[in-house]
Amino acid sequence: NCAFTVAQTAGLPTASTFPVGSTTNTYVVTDASGNTATCSFNVIVEDLENPVVSCPANMTVNTNPGVCGATPSFSASATDNCSATVAVSPASGSFFQVGTATVTATATDANGNTATCSFDVTVNDTEDPTITCPSNITVSNDPGVCEAVVNYNVTANDNCGATAPQQLAAQVIAEGADIGIAF
Repeated sequence: NCAFTVAQTAGLPTASTFPVGSTTNTYVVTDASGNTATCSFNVIVEDLENPVVSCPANMTVNTNPGVCGATPSFSASATDNCSATVAVSPASGSFFQVGTATVTATATDANGNTATCSFDVTVNDTEDPTITCPSNITVSNDPGVCEAVVNYNVTANDNCGATAPQQLAAQVIAEGADIGIAF
């Protein structure tokens, strides 16, 4: 029944935009005699909104020259009401072996909300193998027979599963006008 005043000493006034987190609002009431009373309350704004993460479409790449895999580049992005970071695993520029691997992107905001998306990276081996044959070979027949044993090397390599040089032995048999090679 006496005059009094109310003053806010901390926090934000009513109808303000409060940030995510906790804001303490404190009020003091003072009567005409100088008596005071204080009260406080917290306004807690929780961010419950997950980020939105965007992945690229599934992608197909060819192997890097001379290796059995590729190092493709890609990116994922995210939007969020509070801001978010995106972690991609495996990361762009990582080595992917021939075949299909799934990449997962996870967006996390400052308040621990997450969202994920994924896409496939397919690596195709389109590199031809190589083979090396010796030059033409001319030899004389072995003594006392109408044939010759000939040894030579043919080598083959491939970016995926290189094969060791292969030693092939051939016996050249001459019988009349027919010549055959047996392996």
